Amino acid sequence: MSTYLWQNFLKDASIIRSIATSIGYLYEKTWAKALVEIWPWKWAITRRIKEISDCFFVVEKDETMKPHLEELGLTESQIIFWDVLEQNIGNLLENRGVKENEAIVVWNLPYYITSPIFKHLFWKNNPQLLWWFFMIQDEVGEKIKSDAKKKSYLWRLVNRSYTVEYVKMVPAKCFSPAPKVKSCLMRFIKKEKPESVSYEKLEEFLNLFSPYSRKTLWKIAKMLEKKGTSKFVVPENLHMKRLEELGWGDLWEIIIW
Repeated sequence: MSTYLWQNFLKDASIIRSIATSIGYLYEKTWAKALVEIWPWKWAITRRIKEISDCFFVVEKDETMKPHLEELGLTESQIIFWDVLEQNIGNLLENRGVKENEAIVVWNLPYYITSPIFKHLFWKNNPQLLWWFFMIQDEVGEKIKSDAKKKSYLWRLVNRSYTVEYVKMVPAKCFSPAPKVKSCLMRFIKKEKPESVSYEKLEEFLNLFSPYSRKTLWKIAKMLEKKGTSKFVVPENLHMKRLEELGWGDLWEIIIW
């Protein structure tokens, strides 16, 4: 097999059925018009979801996988060789005649580059897809779900335009080879209206304040002021809060102050 197979592949039949059933249900519920699987998970999911949509295709970056995908019955037009980390997925959909808000995407992420992938997807490009389904490391899933108590840099990245739901934990034994960590299935649901915080200003603020996240905002602001890098004024009512405690309304107050 090609060296692209750095992933741990899902083998548990009950988990596979559960994922496929959920995707099929939501595809119908949302009136989606396209279903995309990125970097197929050794085709375990592909086999079960390829008939859900008349507009189903897979995105693969390793062209040596073509014979394996064709064995599943996929046509040449359903197999796209494209490196999504180098391209804008919105452009990919547009080239297929699909609007962003009509598509559902399924993706089993390589855990060691989860953060860079999310930054590429949701920071600069920010495609407005109906749903995303991600299999990621459980620890990361717990930190980015919408109801997480502590709001990290990555949490703000993905929650601006999507409601992030933790669906289920997936034990290591469900994969081959078994990873050293637990996994989880996450569901990203497009918000009707993204949070009204500018990405550019939010990124600038987080880059300045995140390195000192254990301190209160007031202390961070004073430190940045001494360094001559302070660009944001923290309202008095937020002085004693820490970065992880800020809601979207709090951030809005700081960024537009």
